[in-house]
Amino acid sequence: MGLLIDRRATVVRRATTRGAEGFSPITWLSISCLDAPLVAITWQWIFAEMSRTTISISDRIALFVTAWLIYLVDRLADSFNIPTGAPESARQRFCARHRRKWVMLIILLTVIGALVAFTSIDKSTLAVGAATAFAIASYLALNHFAGAIWGKWPLKEVLIGSLFAGGTVVAIHQRVSAFVMPVILFGILCSLNCLSISVWERDLDIAQQRESFATACPRFLWLPRVSCWALAASALLVAIMAQSATLLFCIALSAILLALLHYARVRSRDARVALADIVLLTPTLIFLLRLCP
Repeated sequence: MGLLIDRRATVVRRATTRGAEGFSPITWLSISCLDAPLVAITWQWIFAEMSRTTISISDRIALFVTAWLIYLVDRLADSFNIPTGAPESARQRFCARHRRKWVMLIILLTVIGALVAFTSIDKSTLAVGAATAFAIASYLALNHFAGAIWGKWPLKEVLIGSLFAGGTVVAIHQRVSAFVMPVILFGILCSLNCLSISVWERDLDIAQQRESFATACPRFLWLPRVSCWALAASALLVAIMAQSATLLFCIALSAILLALLHYARVRSRDARVALADIVLLTPTLIFLLRLCP
């Protein structure tokens, strides 16, 4: 088993020794952590459209800045926890090479986020957002200081997806079933995104001695792929009976694209991981269609 891991580590190390030059714009979105905030504000927009809720510019800025800040902090902490000599992904390597700029950007976004939150966000949204931020901070602390827990409780990816979905709709105050069901399905979609990435990065996690769904449950590596198809079918079925058909169609389409990404021939693992977030941008299709005369 040790020999097998060493061989896998060697393969991953060779795959990750390339320079950052020549990365596609999609991969650059991933290594700069801009993919997550773009996904967040895209789904915030379509959830607001579905629920006929007006989202202020401040709410949009707050979500974008907060999502970017969280992923930057997580990536920075992650860069300090890589064993010496272990292979790295492109995004880990990029962060490690630019830590000083990374810290400066984190400080800048913290200031901007605080100014927007305390001057332009209403109290109810701020309270819910603070609770969500506390939950995310608790997850980050648990993940970086007690990451071994995911070996016994392989729920990390599900937790990330649920927190991301919850944070996306913080500014939308709706509790009706027509709103709750799409949020749940969106949370499942985000979780499947994370679960899929854990499958694709299993060799890297093994080499870096990290725990994930894929390392803890090697017999179920097929589950994210199959679950994507199940989610797509469920979303389309609910769309037949719900008023939010457009939103549910976007969830179904993203689930189908994510499932197909498991079969696609992609040049590198980094590109596949980057595409996993790009396929979640399906609401932009609706936005572009509305711009057409």
